[in-house]
Amino acid sequence: MNAPSFVMPSPQAAEVLGANAARISKAFAQGVRPPAKISVSEWALKHRKFPEDSAYPGAWSHETAPYLVEIMDKLSPHDPCSEINILKCAQSGGSASGENWIGYISDVAPGPLMYVQATITAAKDWVAEKFWPMVEASPRLDPEKRGTIMPKRARGGGGSTGNRVRFARGGWMLIAGANSAATLRQHSIRYAIEDDLDQFPDNLDNQGSPEGMVTARLRTYTRQGLSKRLGISTGTNKGASKIGARYAKSDRRRYYLKCRHCGSRFDPIFEDLRWPDGRPDLVELVTPCCGVSIKHWEKAQMSMIDGWVPTVELDGQKPPRVMAEQEMAFWRSRDLQGRQPGYHITGIITAFMTWAQLCVAFVAAQGDVNKLRVWTNLDMGDEFVLKGDAPPAESLEVLREQDWGKGQVPWGPCVFTLGADIQGDGIYYEALGWGAGLENWSLDHGFLPGATDVAGEGAWARLEEVATRKFTLPGGRQYGFDQICVDAGYHTEAAKAFCRRSAKRLPVFGRDGWTLPILGRGQAIAFEVGKNNRRKRRKQAGDDAYLVGTFGAKFSFYGHLRTSIAAAEEAAKGGRPEPFRGRIHFGRDAGADYFDMLTSESVVTETKNGQARRVWRKEAGRENHWLDCRVYNRAAAEAMALDSRSDAEWLALQADRYASVDPLQGDLIALANRPVPDTAFPSAAPEPAAASSSRAAADPIPDEPAVAADSWIDTSGWSL
Repeated sequence: MNAPSFVMPSPQAAEVLGANAARISKAFAQGVRPPAKISVSEWALKHRKFPEDSAYPGAWSHETAPYLVEIMDKLSPHDPCSEINILKCAQSGGSASGENWIGYISDVAPGPLMYVQATITAAKDWVAEKFWPMVEASPRLDPEKRGTIMPKRARGGGGSTGNRVRFARGGWMLIAGANSAATLRQHSIRYAIEDDLDQFPDNLDNQGSPEGMVTARLRTYTRQGLSKRLGISTGTNKGASKIGARYAKSDRRRYYLKCRHCGSRFDPIFEDLRWPDGRPDLVELVTPCCGVSIKHWEKAQMSMIDGWVPTVELDGQKPPRVMAEQEMAFWRSRDLQGRQPGYHITGIITAFMTWAQLCVAFVAAQGDVNKLRVWTNLDMGDEFVLKGDAPPAESLEVLREQDWGKGQVPWGPCVFTLGADIQGDGIYYEALGWGAGLENWSLDHGFLPGATDVAGEGAWARLEEVATRKFTLPGGRQYGFDQICVDAGYHTEAAKAFCRRSAKRLPVFGRDGWTLPILGRGQAIAFEVGKNNRRKRRKQAGDDAYLVGTFGAKFSFYGHLRTSIAAAEEAAKGGRPEPFRGRIHFGRDAGADYFDMLTSESVVTETKNGQARRVWRKEAGRENHWLDCRVYNRAAAEAMALDSRSDAEWLALQADRYASVDPLQGDLIALANRPVPDTAFPSAAPEPAAASSSRAAADPIPDEPAVAADSWIDTSGWSL
């Protein structure tokens, strides 16, 4: 058998083969070459671009937010840390550092990445509103410019899809939601971003926490020392905040500004901000190092790239709040004993909010604990410290006002609400009157015995009588309830039937949770009494559900209650307390059992699935039905947006409702302030007895007010 002959290629073919061999060698070299030692911050400075319609169009600049540089450098593969967490205020740039990291991964260190938002819907919204605009604005990423992100293609086409973004150099980004167990399973990942961490559920479909599921997905790469994880979130309540717990376990980095006057470094806190009385818009920062006042425009010149200092106390050592420039190197380089980096971006240091905005919002939140909590979490970037213990029941006695009682309307309330808590053997109710600034008066409360399982019968018939009562205001005009909220979580259909009788009635479902609004929409969960007296749980149509966030409503009520008690005690000592929002009034008939129910709950810490949570719990041996009624009344006020009405609107409403029913009588306030004419004082001559007796007979004054058929005070026979 003849050996095969070797044919020399032609010069042209040899040239092609040589070029192909060179390409193969180059591709092989690129494949085995370790990633370039470029940091995420360097990559962002070189390649990150913002769209023209963004607030900061054009190229990325470290000068805008220098506090983000170190955070991005820690995300680089050559940094040994495996987890970075950011406790931040809203709109601080923390999420932008995560976006830069994604671009860096696709370009420099490709691998499987999971981006997790609180919900899968929120994650997809982020992809559409943040990620793809970043890709299209950055040529290094843009698939139209042969960038590192694969173009969007139909499913199965090899490109990016709605649930998975593919990288041209290998790897991908999976889009996941903390509310979807399916998106968190069946994937091994090297990188993870958990955005809006505090909105993650504690337990997902009884499979554990979403954070634990992410940890399981990272396990293979973690064992090899290759994984990296970023947690980003604003905080919630201290003791229940997930990002707060992570920050507490970290090295707790704080950002030190550099004083422009003495050169010292200092950690700014809110108490350093000072402003003239009534003018928070004129705020300045008084430096703790030399006491010089700093204006906001100077903050950019005081913000340094090397401003982060780990503040965790180790071996009895903790950095001071004020230090000389020479001390910075020591505190920044000390042994942290394996602690992972954690960053706290506050509203004071952020580049995207002024000190004036921060302080104006703080002043506006005073007197309203829910607004103050929002300010603390979102504007200041701190965890909110709950003071949720109810005041002692006996301390409410100082709020009793002796000049009015049940069934009477004192001067002040213009709007009326009713809250009803449904039980198997009857209905608890509470009637409130409302004024400006959520000031409220407890006008009536009670218990209506009777069955509640059949619509229109038993206690429901009695509640109908209460719901149709009228309130007689000082001018003589009568008004019914403006809004009624009824607990629909026990006998749902009966409650809905009651509410269908009037557009002013609302069936509501109470829900636990610190992040829920006082009144919102969502899926209802109804309970019906079934066989063996067991409560069976079933879902209702979401369109029928008005959900009441009970945690926030109770927290707000107890805050207003404590403030009202303090003001009443100050007034009793001869002081003049300043006006405040949410002032609470009780009539002389408010009893000990009523006060006991109103103060029957407190905030406790519970541990579930290894996660500490702060929750409201009823104290042993006490009932809370009238507290629930108070919560439903607060929801009724929210349904009418009473908290957002201006003082002018309240004055106009009061003038209308308090106007005299008798046109000849005129305005009551003007009548009270009108000078008394001389004819009001008759001569000393005695009046004839007959005339006196005739007048008495024509205008009798009852010894006690009569009670009307509806149990309210009948004032029809009274005269001024």
